Amino acid sequence: MRASPSVEDNSPIPYDRSSPWWVVFDYGEVLSLQTDVRPAMAELLHVPVPDFCDAWASERYAYDRGASDTEYWWAVGARLGVPVDEELAARLTAIDISGWIETRPEALALLAELAEARIPLALLSNAPYSHARVFRRQPWAASFRHLLFSGELGMAKPQPEVWDCLTEQLGARASDLLFLDDRQENVDSARAAGLRAEHWTTTDRARDRLVDFGLCPYRPEASPPEDASPADVQATRQHSG
Repeated sequence: MRASPSVEDNSPIPYDRSSPWWVVFDYGEVLSLQTDVRPAMAELLHVPVPDFCDAWASERYAYDRGASDTEYWWAVGARLGVPVDEELAARLTAIDISGWIETRPEALALLAELAEARIPLALLSNAPYSHARVFRRQPWAASFRHLLFSGELGMAKPQPEVWDCLTEQLGARASDLLFLDDRQENVDSARAAGLRAEHWTTTDRARDRLVDFGLCPYRPEASPPEDASPADVQATRQHSG
């Protein structure tokens, strides 16, 4: 049996398919390419964008942990001195979700390669309940065996309890999970709980680490930039082929 790595040791070790490693992805700023829709929401509330951004962020803690759309937007409105009813909350929610729908083509390509190689995949994202319902219907969701969202769990990264929930859901040891997240505080929390964890900066760097761990099938000869358009992605693939 493969020995469990120490928390301090985050170096690659051989991948043993008899004891599958799970690769656990974050969503926001990893698979998704966030579009800043806050100016549109500020305009809907007729408030300055900086004031809206402060209120939007200040109330996010509870929203990510299960507060309803109406509760969240009522709290945001209260900070701004703007009344928010259910209809307005629904409009704000739709705009908010739209800012997280666009995805990174190369990140999804990496995801598809791992799924094709039969690497067990899971997703752990800090996302409100309503956002989770939309994300579950996206095509990329089919690549994952488990999808965990903070709004459904009632807890969020980097809370220590979330890692216990994750390992229980996956039926795996913490040392058998490789977690990828763009926030260092979440990476640090995961490592403290015994997971392997890597700070996501770009898809290419994540791929390199997955290859190092023996989890990614290959390194493509060329990859388009993170912000490449679909046409640029296709052109790069044709050139590489």
